[in-house]
Amino acid sequence: MSGLDAIINRKAPSPWELFKSNPSLYLASKLYSHLSRQLPRRSFSPVRTICISDTHNTDVSALIPPGDILIHAGDLTHSGTPRELQVTFDWLVSLPHEHKIVIAGNHDTYLQTNEGRSWVHTWRERGIIYLEDEAHTIQVRGRAFKIFGSPFTPQHGNGAFQYPRMGGTDTPSRWAIIPDGTDILITHGPPHGHLDLTGLGCRALLARMWELCRTHPPVLHVFGHIHGGRGIENIPWNSAQSIWEDIVRKKGGWLYTMRLLWAMLWSGRDNSIRTVAVNASVVGGPRDRDVRPPVVVDI
Repeated sequence: MSGLDAIINRKAPSPWELFKSNPSLYLASKLYSHLSRQLPRRSFSPVRTICISDTHNTDVSALIPPGDILIHAGDLTHSGTPRELQVTFDWLVSLPHEHKIVIAGNHDTYLQTNEGRSWVHTWRERGIIYLEDEAHTIQVRGRAFKIFGSPFTPQHGNGAFQYPRMGGTDTPSRWAIIPDGTDILITHGPPHGHLDLTGLGCRALLARMWELCRTHPPVLHVFGHIHGGRGIENIPWNSAQSIWEDIVRKKGGWLYTMRLLWAMLWSGRDNSIRTVAVNASVVGGPRDRDVRPPVVVDI
């Protein structure tokens, strides 16, 4: 296993291991989990979104339930060969969902070549919308969703679709490409501090999310890449949220934990501006032997 795979495929530690290694960070994560647990209520007919990522050649079609939109957030394959991609796209085509939105990941090397890009766009004729730093709008029962998808992650190793880090942080301007007004955001990797094993995600992506939330935060953000971070989180763009991100950045601290508790009492109930974040990694566990079902979100 490469150094990159060892990091992104890392098994989620047990609660006791987390507590022993950093008690303040562990308790803060429990507070934040409580803050982000409840999903916002929708007053309109929900659109069922089926989220998967990091299937790595695993055919999970038997696990996928019906829905309106199917999203695959990258790492369709393990080695990124045309043959692997062909098999994966064939089973995606076999699924009945009206809208199928797909991005690549760092393992999908063939899709970073000109030949691969040309080939993958021919799949639109078979119902698969592939996005590489692109926006696409769909209509579902009279509702329009502006979707933006990108396969890129911060540089680590020699994988595909990576951008350089500068001074230990992620390139500041990289995510300015996400259009204002995006309803569904799909990136291969997570934003920093969110379903990323507390710190492996991209800080520049998180900064762009804060910019978007000032006017029109995405309703849904789907990603994968960090297999051990799988889960669902309701991100409240408020002061408690900002303090949680400081805790992750500073790796804990009792003062910050107390500040988080105080902020939750005053602003944690604010449901007005939220984004549902989903780490939809399918494979996981020791040596990625576990196969987890899709994450289903009604938006």
